[in-house]
Amino acid sequence: MVSIFMLGTLYAENPLDSIVSFREADYPDYVISLPEKKIDSVFYYANTSIVPVIFKVNKYRLFNNKQLDSIANVLCQILQDTTMRLAYVWIGGSASPEGPSKWNYQLGDYRSRALADFLRQKTGIQEDKLKVKNLWEDWYSFESALKNGAEIPNKQEVLDILEKESDNEQRKKQIKGLDDGHTWQCIVRDIFPPFRNARMAIVCHERPELLPSLPVGFELQEFCLPGLAPLVLPLYSRPEPKEWIIAVKTNLFFIAALTSNIGMEVSPWSHWSLDIPVWYSPYNISSTRKLRLLAAQPEIRWWPKHAMTGHFIGLHTHIAGFNVAINNHARYQDPNHALWGLGVSYGYTIHLGTTGKWALDFNIGAGFTEYSYDAYRNWKNGPKFHSGSEWYWGITRMGISISYKWYKQRKSRR
Repeated sequence: MVSIFMLGTLYAENPLDSIVSFREADYPDYVISLPEKKIDSVFYYANTSIVPVIFKVNKYRLFNNKQLDSIANVLCQILQDTTMRLAYVWIGGSASPEGPSKWNYQLGDYRSRALADFLRQKTGIQEDKLKVKNLWEDWYSFESALKNGAEIPNKQEVLDILEKESDNEQRKKQIKGLDDGHTWQCIVRDIFPPFRNARMAIVCHERPELLPSLPVGFELQEFCLPGLAPLVLPLYSRPEPKEWIIAVKTNLFFIAALTSNIGMEVSPWSHWSLDIPVWYSPYNISSTRKLRLLAAQPEIRWWPKHAMTGHFIGLHTHIAGFNVAINNHARYQDPNHALWGLGVSYGYTIHLGTTGKWALDFNIGAGFTEYSYDAYRNWKNGPKFHSGSEWYWGITRMGISISYKWYKQRKSRR
């Protein structure tokens, strides 16, 4: 292919545009019409002008701007255009190679989903019409930039490293080792910013009557300049590794109530997690005030976007043993029959800093609790004067938790 793709830009004019795809004159060139039998071909849309949406370093939130509004308007027009038949919208998200690889993988995922969610909310496009890809660290575009004129110190040495070393972490280490890190700093400052992006193409079915015939014996998949590898295919064919997320956390709300607590949250799946907090308070506040308890509240959570990021809804159960005196009237103790109950909750998790390891978790839940109790006079060795059993309906879960996360990748079975 004569054109060289990098961040959605055609760096050389493609003389085969009239053969490869028919582009409607009324639409931008990121709207691509493809033959019916080639509608799923990576080759076609990887080598066309694909809109780049640039993010700030380590960020993945989208904010309305003229570029995004223009993209949404074009997609709305196509959805309403009776002369066009939408196949899908291809979306890929990537990160520049600096920073931890595990976090960069998440950034690629978050950025692609951010653009997909924006288009879904603005245009009403169905989820099955979106093909969302995580491109991870964009080493391909970095190498293409160097080969197509970008200037940096020790350029040839960097290209040699990219060619000989396939492990990304080793690439970073070796490039950082050039001239005391000066080359790496220049790359991060001058080359990497455009690679922090989500890119997209709107792919439509080509109308058969407008498709020119191909020369006899011509094979599109093999048409490329000598020495050029198939463009972008390695990025899209890479199996996406699955990832466990494990977090240790503590609830600041209970810390303020002088109750020690620790929790663990595990997410072996992309949209589900299991949160298990435990509270323990073994001490007396004073001779007539005490808040002794041992409690746990397992909760299974569903996350619409990604596990342990953003909004979630949860279903929890709770069990607790207690010995509580908070006024002069009585001291209440469970009679070897623990408090229990069920509830539903809503929450939101945000990351702190740029590594994705620290996070704040806000949640509130409501449900029911059943408990039995023995009531004792609230003085030293006070006698029991009442026993009872009650049901409670109301707030059953509340907290602001701070957590630290570990990410454990595992190989895909595909």
